[in-house]
Amino acid sequence: MISNNKSHMSSKVIQTLIYILLFSPAFAFANHGPGTSGGGTSTISGETISCGEFVFSLSETYTDYENVSEEEAKERAVQSGEFDSLRDAFITTGTLSIGLTEDLQLDSQIGWYSGRDFIDAHATHEEEHERSRNSRHSEENAAEAATANPEGLTDLYMRAKYRVLKGSPGNLAILGGVIIPTGKDDVRLSDGEKLEPSSQPGGGSFGYQAGLAYSRFLTPQSSIDLSSIYTFRAMHDGFEIGDRVDSGIALSYRLAEDIQKFPQVSLFTEINHVWIGKDYESEEKYNPNSGGDIIYASPGVRLRMSEGSSIALSPSWPIYQDLNGDQLETDFRLNAQLTIDL
Repeated sequence: MISNNKSHMSSKVIQTLIYILLFSPAFAFANHGPGTSGGGTSTISGETISCGEFVFSLSETYTDYENVSEEEAKERAVQSGEFDSLRDAFITTGTLSIGLTEDLQLDSQIGWYSGRDFIDAHATHEEEHERSRNSRHSEENAAEAATANPEGLTDLYMRAKYRVLKGSPGNLAILGGVIIPTGKDDVRLSDGEKLEPSSQPGGGSFGYQAGLAYSRFLTPQSSIDLSSIYTFRAMHDGFEIGDRVDSGIALSYRLAEDIQKFPQVSLFTEINHVWIGKDYESEEKYNPNSGGDIIYASPGVRLRMSEGSSIALSPSWPIYQDLNGDQLETDFRLNAQLTIDL
């Protein structure tokens, strides 16, 4: 539902993100699920877990969107040709990380997506013709709408992280991954039509990822993390979900001076930027009502219960939204995460 044109691809890849997952042996890729989640961020550390180590992370992300009724969705569809709405969405994600060597880590992620009160509204052909020569028309007959509650398994993400720099300059890692279309991609609207792939729990096509991550301590109790990752989706059945870049910047501060003392609390603040390219359909070409940029401000707190376990909570507010055409805006997002060293 949010996407952008590939002509801007090269400039967007340069964007960066500094995120917080300090003093935790693993990371979670947040919100890499369906496009309806409208707004997913990368949270990748430049560090790798130890050789032979297994880490499991479970996260829950809730996204709340602007409130749009079915009649309002129809009215907006009359003006833009089509309009999609969603009340809110949940995505539960499990991530297993394995340390293959001291500098090579493999991560696999899969989740369950649940969206509520999805509305697909589009102008009728008569209205599209009439709109070009008449400014007002009966809204009752100008647009049609269908509803759904999309729910199901997400695609499987497999990602490798190879650390190429460590020590006092910090930790720098190269990222590369593949998206395997294991997710549910046949959810239908109340009128029997299938949702477009970017609104399904699973995208229905293979995808690929590449990026960089960097982390270092600023003081014995504070650190800075930087990462940016590009996601490319292949075309499937004449539809291509828009490419995506997740990037941002963040800082973290541990309240306790002794890193071996538990429990310990860390505070962090983060700025995340999400860019998603326009969806492409072979018949209708690029969708003008898809794609754009969102910047989130995300303060948070992490409680480390022991050396191998932690929980974190981070609310996010969009401080900037520049979406192409007429699209649903995000109001609020909340992420909770549990990490356990197996």
